[in-house]
Amino acid sequence: MNQYDFKALILVVYIILIGVIFPLVVKDAYFDILTVKYYYFCICTIGMIIILFFCYLFTVKTNFSMVKPNGMNESLKKLSKMDYFVLLFYCIAVISTITSSYVFESFWGNEGRFTGLFLITWYVLSYFCVSKFLKFKKLYLNLILIAGLIVCIFGITDYFKLDILGFKIRLMDAQKDIFTSTLGNINTYTAYVGMITAIATVLYSKAENKLQLLLYYLCMIITFFAIIMGVSDNAYLSLFALFVFLPLYLFKNIRGIKRYLIILASFFSVIQTIAWINVWFGDRVLGIDGLFGVIAHFSYFPYIVLAIWGIIGVWYLIDFKHHKDRSEECDKWIRMVWFGFIGLTFLSIVFVLYDCNIAGNEERYRSFSNYLVFNDDWGTHRGYIWRNAMECFRELPIWKKLVGFGPETFGILIMNKTANNPYHELFDSAHNEYIHLLTTVGIVGLMAYLGILISFIKNGIKQQISNPYGIAILFAVICYSAQAFVNLNLPIVTPIFWLLLGMGVAVSNSNS
Repeated sequence: MNQYDFKALILVVYIILIGVIFPLVVKDAYFDILTVKYYYFCICTIGMIIILFFCYLFTVKTNFSMVKPNGMNESLKKLSKMDYFVLLFYCIAVISTITSSYVFESFWGNEGRFTGLFLITWYVLSYFCVSKFLKFKKLYLNLILIAGLIVCIFGITDYFKLDILGFKIRLMDAQKDIFTSTLGNINTYTAYVGMITAIATVLYSKAENKLQLLLYYLCMIITFFAIIMGVSDNAYLSLFALFVFLPLYLFKNIRGIKRYLIILASFFSVIQTIAWINVWFGDRVLGIDGLFGVIAHFSYFPYIVLAIWGIIGVWYLIDFKHHKDRSEECDKWIRMVWFGFIGLTFLSIVFVLYDCNIAGNEERYRSFSNYLVFNDDWGTHRGYIWRNAMECFRELPIWKKLVGFGPETFGILIMNKTANNPYHELFDSAHNEYIHLLTTVGIVGLMAYLGILISFIKNGIKQQISNPYGIAILFAVICYSAQAFVNLNLPIVTPIFWLLLGMGVAVSNSNS
């Protein structure tokens, strides 16, 4: 086994440890879940890096001629645009930590959720190790999907108040509904399940043989049930991103359009089934009061679901009668029309938000007004947090605006301003990953992070368009990035996000 093969083997073990085992790791139920997963990720990542480092030293010792004098310059030439954004993001995190008034807290992140410079270091190193040394195989993503399904099944059983794991026995009654599966808070759970849903859906949409088609379809259905039964509003953003952008990938041929209709009909069928479950089982389930509940209670919704399935059925009958497999390419205008639909949807959202928040016509939107009217109470007090966060940011000196107050020091920054707040809460996170980054690592840090996401998506579209596993990872990253607008960065789910970033680049490298 040569050096590169050994490194690849170490990365396979790492993927199993983080992508498969990590989501399932627990110790004392939900009481120490954050610290347990934090230490688990750090130990696994540090161990992997140490082994790779000693592998390098052994190579240098046994074959010194392999060390090239201009090796550093050659390594820099191999860095992609995304790699440079990752390095810039890390450099800003270092500068922000050093120049912070709270260096200790910035380094360890102990005043927040542990995402200080120490943890960011291991995120960045894990990304580079996975992206540079992993030989990607579709088995790895399938293993991650299987682990995700286990998490989903526990989440579904928790919706039925079964508590199979026994994690909720010691929780107060008010807490039992907001913790689920092996990931803790429902917002964290749905952030993870959103990525798994994207992976299952994309793999189903491009499955070739009947067995793959059936297995990935079952996986997709399970994830649909799981993300809705997670009873968290951030699921809306993940699913919105998935259903809006997936046609840009699928509408290349007739089969893709048909698969998208099946996905849409299946999703609506899951919503309707959950609505029936809520009626049949009554107080034996958690119930859904949010947007999914509003959709399910729409009187014509069952007929819409039946109509979509009817169109699909007629389409299949026509194809069967004329012996067509519908794999022919579609004209580009179909995707251009969808682009137009996305633009129209965006403008409609902007208008509705204006109409509710500036024109004062929120009464027009009735049950949706809770989602459309932005005030301090919006999103379980997220409106209050965001407003105060931006006010604190405006008061920072120019240098702090550029590099931030220090990683994971949001709670310190906002503490005085939100003291004696009407909600009687302590706020250690912005509950919006982008606002959180803006205040903690500044404008430059946020721009670098956005550069990572944009370059990853751009590269994914360019390099992985023919590889469904690469596209599955791409959509998982998109779904995570969408829900991050109302969620926080936690070492319970974010390690999976960084792992997928590295794996996505590894897919691109294998295609090039």
